[in-house]
Amino acid sequence: MATVTDWVTHLTTDVDSEAEGIQVAGQIYPFVGTEWLWLLIAIVFWLAWHVKTSTSETEEYDELASKGKGPNDYKSNIADW
Repeated sequence: MATVTDWVTHLTTDVDSEAEGIQVAGQIYPFVGTEWLWLLIAIVFWLAWHVKTSTSETEEYDELASKGKGPNDYKSNIADW
């Protein structure tokens, strides 16, 4: 996890005093470099959710359409609408 408390000191402190300009390097949060993997997982989940929802709604609408109810049948207070 990120344990750096003073960013200015962290970014300007040399690791080796003989090799000037080499700053302290390390991960500032866990799983650095896995952003593309998480993005890909999110996109696949999002697409799968849309396909599943669309399929479910299509089945529901097809079932209602197959019952053959007319536009005024709701006035009869049909319980199995």
